[in-house]
Amino acid sequence: MIRPNNTHNSPPLPNGVLVNEGSNGHICIEADKTYRMRIINFSALTPAFLLFNALQMSIISVDGVYTEKQIANHIRVMPAQRYDVLVTIGPNSLQNYPFLVALDTNPDFTAANTGTPIQFPINFTGQLITDPNGDLDGLSSTDQWYPQDDFQLVPYDNKAAHGPVDKQWILNFDYCTDANGYPRACFNQTTFISQKVPTLYSVGSLGVNNTEVSAYGQVGAFSIGYNEVLEIIINNHDDAIHPFHLHGHQFQIIERPTSNSGNWAGTGAVPAAPIRRDTVAVYPNSYAVLRIISNNPGVFLFHCHVEWHVEMGLTATLIEAPELLQNITIPQDHIDVCDAQGIPVSGNAAGNDLWYDTEGFITINPTSYVG
Repeated sequence: MIRPNNTHNSPPLPNGVLVNEGSNGHICIEADKTYRMRIINFSALTPAFLLFNALQMSIISVDGVYTEKQIANHIRVMPAQRYDVLVTIGPNSLQNYPFLVALDTNPDFTAANTGTPIQFPINFTGQLITDPNGDLDGLSSTDQWYPQDDFQLVPYDNKAAHGPVDKQWILNFDYCTDANGYPRACFNQTTFISQKVPTLYSVGSLGVNNTEVSAYGQVGAFSIGYNEVLEIIINNHDDAIHPFHLHGHQFQIIERPTSNSGNWAGTGAVPAAPIRRDTVAVYPNSYAVLRIISNNPGVFLFHCHVEWHVEMGLTATLIEAPELLQNITIPQDHIDVCDAQGIPVSGNAAGNDLWYDTEGFITINPTSYVG
């Protein structure tokens, strides 16, 4: 799909859905019990809706962050997102409860009133079974999806919003083309290109110059010192919802308005206790505002969790507390793996000792797509 004639940035859409690695979705349960269901979307592209027909869910955790309990009939799970919910089975129940998983291949499921047809052709019905001899063919359906708004969730620890903000990192997402005319995805008009030296190894070997983000080549590097409050702003210029994910942190979601809210124009009202998670759905032609405290020194990727878009370059690099990473020890087995592949393990992006020596930086995407 990464080829010059894919001018519409068309993705490789799925033609089926797997639940529990291809099982029949039959889950045996008992009456008069409450079950904790852990829901994980590990698809490479597509969000999924979920409902248990006659049973309400009580959300208690998202992406590993415990929340105050909130009732939901429907949830929408983006790629990489996780939900923990409680489902209670009534006493003396001897029946089976169908549940529905529907893939959301629509760019924006909220656009039903704009003339865009909203369809869910790929779905799966499973069964919560208390009666193995009963009806195992019951169907689950809904006329319309009304997913719980995860922005309204409250963390169980009621941790206050981080602040005041020390630095802002603004990331504008657009589709773009590379120097060879291949379709790419860009933050701030720049697509991610892997360099000769892994960024972490450069950070560990450049000494006091490891704060110079230009030393790392075209990886969208941003540097922040230890224990600062970082506000990350994502402006989504596409007409689809995208799941943006940060390694190494569970960020606070400060703002996440609806579709077509435009670019961020300044942080407004801040929730008293913002929900935290590591993957946020950012609506089309809209934005999100996230906050972290930079207390986890390392090199972390920030990217869209649609794997297709990662392949297209929709990734940036957070270099966190580089002052604490000078001369870090790289495990010898890691170095051995790099040596076996001819990958240098020190210097800037090209392996040069001088951080500002750009000779050998990779500035053009390869035309051969491995996947």
